[in-house]
Amino acid sequence: MRTGRGNLLGDFLDTTNHKDKFIALTGGVIGLYLSLEVAASVTDNGINGLILASLGATAVLLFAAPRAAFSQPWNVIGGHGVAAIVGVLVREGVNHPLLAAAVAVGVAIWLMHYLRCLHPPGGATALYAVLGGESVEALGPWFLLHPVLTSVGLMMIVAVAINYPFPWRRYPASLNPVPDKGGSPPLAALEQAGLGRDDLEYAMRELNLYLDLSEDDLARLYLLARRHHLAPDPIPPDAIQPGACFSNGASDADWAVRRVLERTGRDIRYRQLAGPGTPGVGEATLEEFLAWAHHQLRSKG
Repeated sequence: MRTGRGNLLGDFLDTTNHKDKFIALTGGVIGLYLSLEVAASVTDNGINGLILASLGATAVLLFAAPRAAFSQPWNVIGGHGVAAIVGVLVREGVNHPLLAAAVAVGVAIWLMHYLRCLHPPGGATALYAVLGGESVEALGPWFLLHPVLTSVGLMMIVAVAINYPFPWRRYPASLNPVPDKGGSPPLAALEQAGLGRDDLEYAMRELNLYLDLSEDDLARLYLLARRHHLAPDPIPPDAIQPGACFSNGASDADWAVRRVLERTGRDIRYRQLAGPGTPGVGEATLEEFLAWAHHQLRSKG
């Protein structure tokens, strides 16, 4: 049974739907295959198991968690790049292969922390640089360029293309900074709610945490949780009818009111009566409109 903080095996909440999981499957297959084709050209006997592990782990992040902090471009490029450089240098300086591998991974982790480019698959890249065999040793410093940066760079291009048609999972996360049409960026909305970036940083430093969330996503998580806590009873889909007015329940500049003009099946056409974009007419699916609406406005007459 699930508890509030997960069970002993770490079974924490996963709220992704079937569509997201299928996109992750598709992207993982395409992105990893193309990257492995590039990486395999380095060795005479096909691909080394260590680079397979490194690219496979990166594929999981880019296609299953494209908005995560570990998945962002600087984390991917910086993490793999730092690990590759460290691996090459340690291999040349430490004669014991297993000790060199351990030192390379440890130093790579340490540097990734300070350079703000933590990327877990970088650990496998550092191992690959040390234990990849003669074909990798022959590359010397060029190992950084190929296969490391060429293969992960190609996978990132695939991640941009695969995720872009789906606004809630666009990669990198900066391509979709404003989740609600006409609204403020999450950090700006957080400040309107009485908190700011400094408050988020303070809380994280006090807990000594590395959260795999961007600041925008962390702010969005707080705002959505607060909105849910303060929300009235959920609006039934049947309430979304022509003539009905709804508010998003936001504060200050983000407060908005919409009147439903037309409903055709699950497609809604509405007029913005107040708030950002006023006056104007817009369209949304029933699910999008219900996600936006906080409460229904009723006349006093």
